[in-house]
Amino acid sequence: MNWGYKILMVIVLFVLGMGTMVTIAMKQTNEMVDDQYYLKELKHQELIDASDNLNSNEGTIVVSQPLDFIKISFPEKVSENISEGTITFLRPSDKSKDRVIPLVIDSSGEQMISKSKFITGNYTMRIQWKNNGIAYYDEQPVFVK
Repeated sequence: MNWGYKILMVIVLFVLGMGTMVTIAMKQTNEMVDDQYYLKELKHQELIDASDNLNSNEGTIVVSQPLDFIKISFPEKVSENISEGTITFLRPSDKSKDRVIPLVIDSSGEQMISKSKFITGNYTMRIQWKNNGIAYYDEQPVFVK
């Protein structure tokens, strides 16, 4: 085999490889985590302030997974008098798996959520609530087992 055929083979393999890459890239879905990201960006300072409210009260939200539940524990200072709130679980790989759950904390400052609502994998948990008229916000990654 002379050098002309070798060059031809390299060019053919390169074209086939590029065609394969283009085909794979066209099959990928590119979903955004938030649909209305621009509007949410404008309200971002409110989220920063709400997150600072949580941090200034020396509180952290603890997420654990006993058995078939996701247990979310809130600090006592920020969960005494909740008027409204939601917990949003965002699935980065598939928007259809996102879950929004109303915030209903029991007397011990915890909320239990059944894992049956989720599939195994990574989620971003966003919690927003108001306690005595003060807004609070927390965001953290959660791996549902």
